[in-house]
Amino acid sequence: MYGGNGWPAPADAVVAAVDIGGTKIDVALADGNGTLLGRQRLETRAADGVAAAVERIAAAAVDLRLRHAPHIHMSAAGVVCPGVVQHDRLLLAPNLPGWEDVDLAGCVREALGVASVALTNDVRAGALAEARSGGLRGCRSGLYLNVGTGLAAALVIDGRVADGAHAAAGEIGYVQPAGAFGAWPPGSHAHLEAAVSGAALAHRAANVLGEDVDPAELFGRDDPVSVHVVHQALGALGTALVNLAVFVDPERVVLGGGLTASADVVLPVLEAYLRAGVPFPPEVRLGAFPHGASLHGAALLALDALGLPAAGAVR
Repeated sequence: MYGGNGWPAPADAVVAAVDIGGTKIDVALADGNGTLLGRQRLETRAADGVAAAVERIAAAAVDLRLRHAPHIHMSAAGVVCPGVVQHDRLLLAPNLPGWEDVDLAGCVREALGVASVALTNDVRAGALAEARSGGLRGCRSGLYLNVGTGLAAALVIDGRVADGAHAAAGEIGYVQPAGAFGAWPPGSHAHLEAAVSGAALAHRAANVLGEDVDPAELFGRDDPVSVHVVHQALGALGTALVNLAVFVDPERVVLGGGLTASADVVLPVLEAYLRAGVPFPPEVRLGAFPHGASLHGAALLALDALGLPAAGAVR
């Protein structure tokens, strides 16, 4: 598990925060209190390879430092990405082909010239931000549920985020959904993610509607086919969430990721499932960082790596 004690850090410390995704890379500079001083968004270019991506990340980080803290040396970096991060290896991240066998932390450390680089999963980093100063702050036990292009969760206990034995805690995309989705063929993976994620919804909608539909738009449509697709997916997600809540007994469930844009549809459904299926139903709410939790968490991880845990991430 990881996490800090919430002590304030010196204001003259600056760190880089990097959130690597399948289509974009967000780079930010943060001060010693976790406040983001500036940020840049880069396009992920898978064909360029890791080395080229790290060069662009380093250039953006240096540019941010020169603009926002020109007289302060960058001390550390926090880097987060999808998949399972094991000892600087990246596993189970199909949206980042070719990154599996690269020492990403080492590459960033060399490119930025910093002493420490903390590398972890993006959803657990988002959970850390929510635990420090967001929707999970003060919770003895809480779940962070992130539904976007993919699907994952994180368990927070007493302000700390669980890693698991193989740094794979929270990979709920691999849960077998029940009900209408039926059995899955041998060797198939990411069952729940294939039923619930934004990418899965877009694919299913295209098949049944005969047109390309953005997942966010799908939630706003009122035709019977669109409504069925949405509620079938939410049923699978609600059932999985009930099982998780029965097992860990969370005080609160916080929702992050792209699905937050459809909170008016999603939250009532998840709340109904939890009320019906959990002996002590947790509260469900939107995260305080619906679109930037992972980046804020990356900044906190960098400060933790220096032994300077911030008081909390500032939006």
